[in-house]
Amino acid sequence: MTWQIKNVLDHLEAANYGAGLIDADLNPLSTGFPVWDKACVGTGGLGLANWWYVVLGGASNVGKTQLLWHLLRQAWEQEMNPGLITMEVPMTGVQRSIYSRVTDFGYNDLLPASWMQDGADKTTSLAEQVRNYAGDYRALLVAEHDGSPTLDQIIDMCYAMKESGCGVIGLDHLQLIRGQGDIADLATEVSEELRRFAHKEKILVLALSQLNRIASADRKQRPIAQSLYGGTSMESNSNQVVLLDHSLQIWDLDRPHITRTRLILDKNREGPNRIMINVEANFATGVWREGLPDEERLWIPD
Repeated sequence: MTWQIKNVLDHLEAANYGAGLIDADLNPLSTGFPVWDKACVGTGGLGLANWWYVVLGGASNVGKTQLLWHLLRQAWEQEMNPGLITMEVPMTGVQRSIYSRVTDFGYNDLLPASWMQDGADKTTSLAEQVRNYAGDYRALLVAEHDGSPTLDQIIDMCYAMKESGCGVIGLDHLQLIRGQGDIADLATEVSEELRRFAHKEKILVLALSQLNRIASADRKQRPIAQSLYGGTSMESNSNQVVLLDHSLQIWDLDRPHITRTRLILDKNREGPNRIMINVEANFATGVWREGLPDEERLWIPD
């Protein structure tokens, strides 16, 4: 890192700043949630800017990874060539989940037992359906690490994905990055480096984070940004922190693959914060949607 110094009250520097705003390419990612997009004042309410570092937090088994995949799907649908650095879900697990959402094959169909009969025909059908869905513009670059990579390895992979043309990068998840020092020190270093990469290279970084043990255990209390594993050190460098509200999880008994919960935009440097968004997640199709105003009753526990 190097320092730069300038007189910001010089009219020429003001002109350079204004010219930069004219030429700025925010290339925002629409999240698929209108309220979340609207809260992104920095992009005129169009979604997440290409230089932001956004942390998605939640307790175990509340759908963090599914939310990340929803956002990555939004990215490939918007032809932003997203990348995923996975340290928890293996490559085959990612493929199984993605293929079950973009083809006629269900999640349980994509198992060896289902391939014992007519396996060759099914393989051909799978490949053709993926090709037809992807077309010439949809792509998802996935990098798998079979252990706990160092921060340097993560940043190297981020640059490799940049060179491959990725406009959005997702990380699953931050606590699997290996480093020195205590939790707070490592959280500070990780968040600073990812923020620096996003801001410098103009690539949106979406990173999953667990909550600390106390917050994860208390399922009756809404999480806050300081509940992230690593605390203030983890959230301090982010442009936004979005949390899955584990105090509100309603499963549809008639359709057990559907759950209703709430997103909490707890930190937002780019607009209003502490915004609650009712959302419905379909884990069979991977489709998330925002609750409509006349559906408020669906988010009221029995």
